[in-house]
Amino acid sequence: MADLEQTSIIEHREELMVSLSGGNPTLRPAHFLKPSVSAIEDPIFELQNPSLNLSDLPLKVAFKGSRDPQRKWEDWVDRMKSLHQITWKKAGIFEAIITSTYQIRIDTDIVLGLGSRFCSETNTFVFPWGEATVTLEDVLVLGGYSVLGDSVLGTVEIEELGEIDEKLLRVRTEITRGKSRKADQHQWTNRFMNSGSEIEHEAFLVLWLSRHVFPNSFNNVGKHVHHIAIRLARGIKIALAPAVLSRIYRDLRLLKEAIVGSMISRRTNEDGDELGLIDLWAPMHLVQIWGWERFPSLRPIPNLIEHGEPRMARWNKAKRPGIENVGSVIDSAGDSFQWRPFAISEKSWLLYEFYKEREEWVSCTEMDEDLESFARFLRACELVGLDCIEQYLPHRVAMQFGMDQDLPGRVARFNETPEIAWENYTRPIGDAKLYVPSRLFESDVTTRYLKWWIRSNFVQEKNLRKKSHSSEGKKVDNDAPKTKRIKAAKSIAKDEHILESSQCTEPQTPSPLIADNGDGKEMESQIKPGEQPGCNEAVMGGSCQFTENVIESREGIQIDNGISINKNEGEIDIDHIGFPVSELEARISRLENFFAQLKAARARR
Repeated sequence: MADLEQTSIIEHREELMVSLSGGNPTLRPAHFLKPSVSAIEDPIFELQNPSLNLSDLPLKVAFKGSRDPQRKWEDWVDRMKSLHQITWKKAGIFEAIITSTYQIRIDTDIVLGLGSRFCSETNTFVFPWGEATVTLEDVLVLGGYSVLGDSVLGTVEIEELGEIDEKLLRVRTEITRGKSRKADQHQWTNRFMNSGSEIEHEAFLVLWLSRHVFPNSFNNVGKHVHHIAIRLARGIKIALAPAVLSRIYRDLRLLKEAIVGSMISRRTNEDGDELGLIDLWAPMHLVQIWGWERFPSLRPIPNLIEHGEPRMARWNKAKRPGIENVGSVIDSAGDSFQWRPFAISEKSWLLYEFYKEREEWVSCTEMDEDLESFARFLRACELVGLDCIEQYLPHRVAMQFGMDQDLPGRVARFNETPEIAWENYTRPIGDAKLYVPSRLFESDVTTRYLKWWIRSNFVQEKNLRKKSHSSEGKKVDNDAPKTKRIKAAKSIAKDEHILESSQCTEPQTPSPLIADNGDGKEMESQIKPGEQPGCNEAVMGGSCQFTENVIESREGIQIDNGISINKNEGEIDIDHIGFPVSELEARISRLENFFAQLKAARARR
């Protein structure tokens, strides 16, 4: 096993950048999350058929981790808040407890629509127009759970705290009248609420954790959260956010597997009349609200937030919009998707410190809790939960944090034991300073990322067409809505040679290319003369032979067919794109190669 080391998070370099929806590339300084690579040869995702009507699947989902509050719960919260508000804030659970009094109506169609697009290998949602996911930022802002603090697996070591655990167990025995029965949540509430018991606060937190955070049995109080409740009651901060997010990722994986199984069952008419049942114990309402915050067309009318209320108050008792085809809305939402909804100022809602008006470089030795949390958002790591360990890969969704997006590199796993995984999560930050972007900055992607993404979509579309033709004569509709970028690209590549290997005949100067060797490490290779970077990969449009001439002058660089580069401003104007997509990709590769040589020449000076 490789040793855990402190690692830097952000890489600052000059790159050829373009909007994810396409447009004119621009050479500018950019900020990327590590690790990134210069080429990816592996196929990326197994996209599901977006046009499939998920409401017709033989599948029933029980959202047991998303419960409405008990009838007396809000009153108990109000009383405990008046006594323990300071302790809750110190422990980082104040907003999380307040949000447990809200009623969030689960919209099954939205959760299924997002779950069907979940990639279990990367723990991200894969849409036709880009990649996104639920992050630690979402769990902090929406759920109110702390990113910082001790592990949820920590034990009660202080003698006084052990005595409190024994008292909780004795009351549990009294309620159940024997150790074989489980403690009912309503009985627990009646036993402790307004009782004035010396352990009422701990009992309150045990119920909160059992019902709203880490439920593992319906309507029962679990002993598995005693040690967490006792520490929280003493103001000890515990990192609940990674534990909650690990459960969400795990259950999204289970949901995706159930959806795929139901699709197969329906297509083959196996057990077509029987419903598959799946219980989800993670707080899946956070996934739904993640969708509401980012897809304007999916959301109901939000509430106005009163001063001091958590962000979740926007959606308390919000009515479901009742959208007929959620999948179509999701797949056509590329232009309207809100990458950073929390950075937009909401009346009476206090922005976190990491939503800055102007970009800043902050010393990593002088960060407050907000900025330290922001650093945790950005770093690939392991998420340690009570009963699972999941990988967290924010560098795949850098635009959600105001960073630019490059090709994501692979990250080695450190999940042999919970202790090793936790050490990975809490390892020191290697950067001397942390870059914090402006909250209104609009991120871009590198041209090689856009090329890779478009190609991957076409590969997946062709695979879907092959599957539809071989599905025992059953017709599968693949005419899903596309974004403008995909439509434009598809109209150019009309031929069927999407998967042909490109053969570049124009000699090129060898240059280093960084690639992923499959074990989480980077390796350096040389591009052979006569090859373009990435031309050994499968690309759109087949051959990429071309004969354009490059003319360099004081004003800039002129490439025929209407592509011009201004050296001073770093602008690239594409006036004519009537050539095949493969040729466009090759030209982008040549531009990237040219700018790499240009930067190297500058460095030698």
